Amino acid sequence: MSEATELLDWAADHARRGVATIPEPVLRKAMLIVCDDLAAMIAAHTEDEVRQVSAQAVDGDESTVVGVPGRRTDRGRASVANAVAANWTELDGGYRPATCHGSLYTLPTALAEVEATNGSVGDLLIALVTGYEVVTRVARAYRPPLPLSRHPHASLSPIGAAAAVGAARRLPADAFARTVLGAASMSMTGPFVNATQGATVRNAWAAAASQLGFLAADMADAGLTGSPTAFREVFADVGGAAAREEELTQGLGERYGVQDAYHKPYACCQYLHSSVEAAGQLAKRIPVDKIVEIAVRAHPLAAALDNKSPETSLAARFSLPHAVAAVLLAGEPDMKAFARESLHEATVVQLRDRVRIEEWTDVPEPPHDRPSSVRVTLADGSVHEETVMSALGGPDRPMSREQLLDKFRTLTAELRPGFAAQAEALTDPDRPLDLDVPLRVVLDRLLGEVS
Repeated sequence: MSEATELLDWAADHARRGVATIPEPVLRKAMLIVCDDLAAMIAAHTEDEVRQVSAQAVDGDESTVVGVPGRRTDRGRASVANAVAANWTELDGGYRPATCHGSLYTLPTALAEVEATNGSVGDLLIALVTGYEVVTRVARAYRPPLPLSRHPHASLSPIGAAAAVGAARRLPADAFARTVLGAASMSMTGPFVNATQGATVRNAWAAAASQLGFLAADMADAGLTGSPTAFREVFADVGGAAAREEELTQGLGERYGVQDAYHKPYACCQYLHSSVEAAGQLAKRIPVDKIVEIAVRAHPLAAALDNKSPETSLAARFSLPHAVAAVLLAGEPDMKAFARESLHEATVVQLRDRVRIEEWTDVPEPPHDRPSSVRVTLADGSVHEETVMSALGGPDRPMSREQLLDKFRTLTAELRPGFAAQAEALTDPDRPLDLDVPLRVVLDRLLGEVS
């Protein structure tokens, strides 16, 4: 039996046996991920494009459009709207051991499918945990060459979406495998440079993948087959990844992918977080108007994000010069540092031009493999430096419960003022998880439709 077959058989069996197979700490972590990504979806609806995408969802009765009060539509359109919103502000969670946003690729589809079929919170968590496990293991097994040319939101997300649909539907092993392998062959190109250029179509790749997840399940149901070696063909043979296929199965069920998820405190690409955090520390003790030079030594993934003239908020969220300059000026790494209004602010432009980037070539082992050192020289010749080896938010430096709740409050207070209190109750470690409550009931409570 190949590693791919073993992984997919395990995932299908895991989903069919239900939440009783998943340890409670894993379920609680998955619930945190759900609330975190829902908060990101809500916050994105302050943006015109996101509101327009959600408005395209025609009225229906299957699944909730998170950003539109009371709006439900068919499951396909709901997953599209919610996926676009989830990654718009770069505040959705990610997966620390590989370049992969496991919940972005699985949650929008799982939410739509489970609600449309009158499923429970437990059904949602099964779909999320299972889909997350499959897609993050694929990400670990086939690491792309650097610098990145294909964006994982395009290449990996069909696999996550298909695995979430397959798990939500409790497909038998053969149908589950056909679904996921078929979706792998539908992997999209998605040039990584679109993110650094600020082409916001990048924010629709996970949405397109949600449709591919449903399509792959339908095609598998019709009897269409996928190649049993699709993962290797797509990511290694075509994509040039180094194959480490033992990662597909090593330690299955011992530590779940969701346990290595990170929550984002900063509204930008996670590659920049250590630089942002270091800049935020410096901003507390230096006069920004006296800065003459900014030297940033950053790990290779961050050093490649060197656009000094971002034209969209997406490009700003993938620009190391902008991230450091805007945070130094703002005094703290809040969402405003990456808003449209910051792009052409005169002082930010001046500071971006003063940023010099050096690649940190001898990076340590994880979790210190994404370090950054920011060194600022002032007009009087004094030099001030901060180094962050691993940014806040990952498994080694997790955000505290209060920090997460503060994030929820900040992101949702304007549009969904009742969300944070409901999320606090749902994620309370001292309260039992209510896995049997219908997902629709919980969504209505979170989004303020019922008290």
